[in-house]
Amino acid sequence: MSENETVVDAVVSTVTPDDTVEQAEEPIPCDNKEQEQPAVNGPLTDENTTANLSKRQRKKLLKLASWEEKKKAKRLKEREKYKLKKLEAIERGLPVRIGPSRKELKRRVIDYSQATIEIAVDLSFDSMMIDKDVAKCVKQLLRMYTLNRRAPRPVPLHFTGIVADGAVQRHLSRYDGYKHWDVKVSSSHFLDLFPRDRLVYLTSESENVLERLEPNDVYVIGGLVDHNQHKGHCYRLSQELGVRHARLPLAEHLVIKTRTILTINQVFEIMLHIHAGRDWQSTLLEVLPQRKGAVPKESLVSNDAEDTNQDIEKC
Repeated sequence: MSENETVVDAVVSTVTPDDTVEQAEEPIPCDNKEQEQPAVNGPLTDENTTANLSKRQRKKLLKLASWEEKKKAKRLKEREKYKLKKLEAIERGLPVRIGPSRKELKRRVIDYSQATIEIAVDLSFDSMMIDKDVAKCVKQLLRMYTLNRRAPRPVPLHFTGIVADGAVQRHLSRYDGYKHWDVKVSSSHFLDLFPRDRLVYLTSESENVLERLEPNDVYVIGGLVDHNQHKGHCYRLSQELGVRHARLPLAEHLVIKTRTILTINQVFEIMLHIHAGRDWQSTLLEVLPQRKGAVPKESLVSNDAEDTNQDIEKC
């Protein structure tokens, strides 16, 4: 055996199966921007590495390195917490898993036979969002797709108006296989895909209250994440296009102390529950974040009545 062969054998023998798995699980950058980013796990304190960086860049690198360490600890804590919950469920004889597994979802073919409505997301707002908000928008689309896959009564879902080579398309392309989702992705405007008389644009500024879902209607959700900078834009757009518009009955069922602005996926989740036969009030209370402090209107009325009766008794 030659000296070179001996060196190769020594190197191969040091690679364990665990090392192979770790290398395989390492994420591959999807674009050049991520490839050019300095490694946060490297020797950040090396003078040669940071000599040409500004104070702000060095501070950013240190912050990223700190975040990476915290993320690892957080993931480890989450795994331990999941294991404990699983053991407790087994001891109490409870089901370990709620809902289908990921493997089952991948094999599942969505059945739209019971769907009476369709939902479209208008994604023609590339120029009105900064890149950070576009990324948030696409994450909400991913959440919508997941909700629909797991729903007992899914609805046909459409992503419309995607600008070719635009920001939304660029962020979507970072998710491998998005073109194979059970979603109809199109660059066409929703008016080119559906008859005008079937469309209902959902906007919080509308004076029309959506009390029930009408069969065969297509409900359009504005895919605009702008932190209320373009307030009323979707409402004005629906009027300009001559499309019917409506708002969710939040004020009719709840008392909310904060703003009633909902995310794209929250609106979609509410529509899914209503389509499945749930009532508005319980659905809104379940989907709305607790920080909004939503309270059922009936409970407020009953509490006021009780306070009035107590005051009368005191008199």
